[in-house]
Amino acid sequence: MNPDAPSLARSTFLQAVQPGPTREPAVVAAVLVKLETLADDGQLDVEELENALDAEFPWLNQFIFQSRQLQPEELETWLQTIRWLMESLLAADMSANGNAKRVQVLLTALGILDIGYEGLSAVSDRFTGSHVPTSIVAILQTFSLVPEGLNTRTKEWLQELSCEVKAGNLKMLQHAQHALQLQFHSDICTCIFLLWKLEPTELASLINSHDCILWDMLLCRVLDANAPLFALQVEKVPFKFISLLWLEHMKQIYPEIDVSSVLEQLLLQVARTPHWKGWLEANYAYPTAGSEHSRALAEALTQLEEPHWKEFISALPLSTLGDSAKAVSDILTHVARKLGSAKVQPIWLMAFERWNVWDYGRFEMHPFLSSPQICTLDFPVAMYYSNMLPAERNALERELQNAIYHIEQRWFSSESELCTERNRLASRLRLVRHGSALAAGDTCALPAPVQADNEYAAVRYRYHDVNSLLDNLQR
Repeated sequence: MNPDAPSLARSTFLQAVQPGPTREPAVVAAVLVKLETLADDGQLDVEELENALDAEFPWLNQFIFQSRQLQPEELETWLQTIRWLMESLLAADMSANGNAKRVQVLLTALGILDIGYEGLSAVSDRFTGSHVPTSIVAILQTFSLVPEGLNTRTKEWLQELSCEVKAGNLKMLQHAQHALQLQFHSDICTCIFLLWKLEPTELASLINSHDCILWDMLLCRVLDANAPLFALQVEKVPFKFISLLWLEHMKQIYPEIDVSSVLEQLLLQVARTPHWKGWLEANYAYPTAGSEHSRALAEALTQLEEPHWKEFISALPLSTLGDSAKAVSDILTHVARKLGSAKVQPIWLMAFERWNVWDYGRFEMHPFLSSPQICTLDFPVAMYYSNMLPAERNALERELQNAIYHIEQRWFSSESELCTERNRLASRLRLVRHGSALAAGDTCALPAPVQADNEYAAVRYRYHDVNSLLDNLQR
């Protein structure tokens, strides 16, 4: 896009609010005449209006997308047309029959002749106190939230998506955001943007009253970088979730906004709803160390209670790469530092109980461990062991060492089964030993990297550390 386009749109719209000559666009004049013969329940052909406006002002798109410089007469035509549209919009009488569609036509034309809503954003205060916000609400309530032309299969899938999201399956919504590429016309997009500028609380109420994923996606797309911050005013969790897609845009356009703070506030809001676990499963299945998401969750967890901590522990996949284990250790280290060791004891117990039942995939189909394994819960489990009585922890360590030493005295149906059991025991021993180190004052949250006991054991038990290879590939 022409880098000069946004600033020129702003200056043109600002000039248009000043008195001066006006020009009624021929296309709009023709449509307004046609409206007089249109029945009250007749549909306005917005696509035809959009195409006709593009044809009447071809140089505007050439300026935006091809960097063609506007001629003085073209710039004056643009200015006079915007001025006429704005004056006509303010003068519209919504009490008269058919004027809702007239307002819709004017808003469509303003949206088409704007550039990324830069112009409307600059002059939106001109509509404050007018009929425009109320008129926009009335117009938005008449729109169909499902675009025309969708086949039966797509409609059924959207219905299934809605049901799954209500049940807390935000992962499905996460995938759907990238799969759905639906198009909406400029009238509804312009209405949404202007209502957000003029009456954001009204827009939030509209969002909360509509049970439609497409509606939420459209609103976030229109608001773009403003969506995550606006989501704090909206009750609907799906809208909050979809708004996360625009976080990077928000960081680029509003570098002064603390992204971690916005995410923390969203987390605290979601924690009061039944969607807390679904949010965690979709956004924190494999947390990244040092990310804004991880920092926000760490701070949010310090303000939440045991049920929320338990959902966090249960939302984490246990088989993982090293970075996720590091992220979880960073998150829970922050929580422990902020709340104190006594307050966070339940977290260590929750983590241990889940890890202990899992037992490195013992009950999973065809498990095979080619080396001792990293687990997402390495840090909290080690913290559980660090709080054990030293005599009890030492006895457990000796028991595991003895089981590993005598592993070949047990019966296994295959060599793979023997190697897996040995690595399972070694994985447990690794965390017990690190628990002892933490109890002795070790400041490293995570145990040392996985490695074979010695060269003989590496060959004998077919040592192969897949996690290390994958971590290296990630780097």
